[in-house]
Amino acid sequence: MDTLNAQHALSTEKLWNKEAAISRLGGNEGLLNRIVEMFLAQIEQKQNALQVSAEAEDAEGVRFNSHAMKGVSGDVGADAIREKAAEIEVKAKQGDLSNVVSDMAALDELIKKTVDVMRA
Repeated sequence: MDTLNAQHALSTEKLWNKEAAISRLGGNEGLLNRIVEMFLAQIEQKQNALQVSAEAEDAEGVRFNSHAMKGVSGDVGADAIREKAAEIEVKAKQGDLSNVVSDMAALDELIKKTVDVMRA
């Protein structure tokens, strides 16, 4: 049972790889802080847009919105969100929305955990 929990547990670094993000910005932590604030201000909007597309079973909307979420997540080092959004994007490109409800639930949980880590 502990192994199962360990598989589902994500490290803080996986949720927010702050050091890698700072490195990509040439060590400018102040710039990262501003980018994180923008991310926090817009992630809920992007999450809602993706949810609306998923509920409408709009594969192109899911692809577009997951791609946008992948981009902003990558900018701040939110690796777990980026990876899940990329997975959703690939499925949507293939027209496969069969698991979109469970994928969205997993993404929503990653967003919540990542935002909590960033705000801590």
